[in-house]
Formats: sequence, C-alpha cells, structure tokens
Amino acid sequence: MNDPNNPINYKETQEDREHAKNELMRDTLQGLTIKYLNDDALDYLSCSEELGHKDSSEIFDDLCEGGFWDVEIIYYSKAMEYLREHDTSLSESLEMANEFGYNLENLNSETLASLHASRKKEENFWDFVAPELDKIYNK
Repeated sequence: MNDPNNPINYKETQEDREHAKNELMRDTLQGLTIKYLNDDALDYLSCSEELGHKDSSEIFDDLCEGGFWDVEIIYYSKAMEYLREHDTSLSESLEMANEFGYNLENLNSETLASLHASRKKEENFWDFVAPELDKIYNK
C-alpha cells in the first residue's frame, strides 16, 4: 500500500516528484520575483501552468506573453525621479528607444523611464531569478 502518511510503506512515484518539482519552481519563482523584481510573476501565469518541466527561458517567454515585463511609469515627476536615479545621462534609455524605433517626436520622460525599467526588470530576472530556476530544472 502506497500511503504517504506511512513512511515505511510509502514509495515516491514519478508523479509525486513532478508535483514537488512544480511546486518548488512556483514557490521559487514567486519568492525571487517579489524580492528582486518587486512583482509577483505568478500573477501573470495561468494557475494551472506547470513549471517543473520548463527552463528559465521558457518561463521568461511565458511571462512575456502575460505582460510581466511591461513596466509603465506614468506622470512626469515619477518618470524624472526614476531617470535621475537609474539613468542620469539618459544614454541607456535613449539607446533602448532607438532599438524600439522611437524618434524624438514621440519620446518623453515617461516612455524613457518605462523602457528603462522594463529592461532592468528583465536583466534582474536573468541575474537573480533564472539561475535558481535552472538549478531546480536541471535536478
């Protein structure tokens, strides 16, 4: 009899291992995105999303589809405060705007700050979250 409450007779099944891995991936993703990205990635995924069989690149793509990487900084004062703190010279933000095809006529501080914050969020994912997810994935 395979009773999980009786450790003597219980034998872990492949399904049990997959479920545990999925839960660990979900908990890790949630904890690290809240800690490092100030946002809960699970809010952008389907509740039934199985993560245990996905590497960090696949999870990144799923989050992209859900709009997780789209940071919107509104109001001039908030945008200027963000840019003063993160891109004083505007060189990074202007480079990103150029990459996305913006020109000077359709640029403003909110757009620059939003582009920069979105890219920073992605970079922090690769620096802090992805390595931990891949450790779990590769086990």
